[in-house]
Amino acid sequence: MLWVALVFTSVLVLPLALWCNFSLARVAQLDPYTNTVWLGLLSVVVTLALPMGLAAWKHGGDSRRLWATAAWLPLAWNMVGLLLLTQIAPQALVTALRSQDNWVAQGLGDDHGVTRIASAIGHSLADQIDPPEDIPAVEAPSPTPLRTASATEIAVPFSATGNAILMSVELQGPAGRTVLPYLFDTGASFTTVNSKTAAKLGLAVPDDAPTLQFNTASGPRESRMVYLPGLRLGETVLEGLLVSVCDGCVNERTEGLLGLNVMREFFVQMDYQAERMHLIPRQHDGRPNRAYDIGPTVKLDVEGTPEIWLGRIRWILVVENRGTVAIEGVIPEVQFSNGQRMRGAPIARIEPGKSGRSLVEGKTQGPEDLDKKPGAARADKDELGFTLTVAEAYW
Repeated sequence: MLWVALVFTSVLVLPLALWCNFSLARVAQLDPYTNTVWLGLLSVVVTLALPMGLAAWKHGGDSRRLWATAAWLPLAWNMVGLLLLTQIAPQALVTALRSQDNWVAQGLGDDHGVTRIASAIGHSLADQIDPPEDIPAVEAPSPTPLRTASATEIAVPFSATGNAILMSVELQGPAGRTVLPYLFDTGASFTTVNSKTAAKLGLAVPDDAPTLQFNTASGPRESRMVYLPGLRLGETVLEGLLVSVCDGCVNERTEGLLGLNVMREFFVQMDYQAERMHLIPRQHDGRPNRAYDIGPTVKLDVEGTPEIWLGRIRWILVVENRGTVAIEGVIPEVQFSNGQRMRGAPIARIEPGKSGRSLVEGKTQGPEDLDKKPGAARADKDELGFTLTVAEAYW
């Protein structure tokens, strides 16, 4: 029974040792042109040929003793070798284990099941050797401090007894620009234009344009979404907005609704005693993030099956640009039902009608991780749901 147990254990350990040795050989290779076949042969020699050679040298004339030694020597050889590596060169072994999924992906693809399993096993073993730090939570951006009034501040008069705030807005399109009265609507998710204004501005409204159901003060509406090059409010110009083509949002006083995708670019202060609404433009470092506007124009999906192996994910997120304008710097995000977020690798540019791919990988948080965080939402790891969103994107 002991001999059978040794043979069975050796059979289980040998693939792991071979895998580790091959990963180490790839990480340590001095010549970048070394063929993978030669690295594999080198791994086989170190993992199996050397201990079997020692057994043959010691008991070459006694086949019974040779087979008995072959049952335990490769096991002891590789176990001692892996133990020494964890003590002498742990970082080299950890680096090899964490990077081995890359060479598997080169042959099978990032979304292949074997790649995901290899990634999960490699990172799990590496975590045992070198435990990672606590998983950092994706914190919500801190609120921007309130700014004092400046020359760009917009003061909009309104009547405290009335039920509407009207504003003069300049819309900018490929065919020109126009100034129209707009209704400030806190219930509208997006700013609107009507079909007549869209044609006047030269905005393309294709039949297959993305549609969105949005909320207004008058209730939910569904309409096609199009790209508006610019909108001017006072001295502030907002470039690259998504607007809704809504003919039902027009009446005798207003040509459309000024929605939250515009208002979120301002601090809004209501002074009911002076009957004034003050709009103070927000300041941005670099280009403003247009993920809110771009989100409805893209379709996100996981390539293959969104599996979780050993508490880790390695997914390829496919982002399809369904709009009419190219988008840049796209960073998709996975939001899990337990509150954890993981961001994918940036996609440099996606042309209209095309798709981009982003790799997102990391360790998911199970109930045991959430117990360490006061107030965290509980979720069963086996039933962990998720949604796909866009964290960053630019027109």
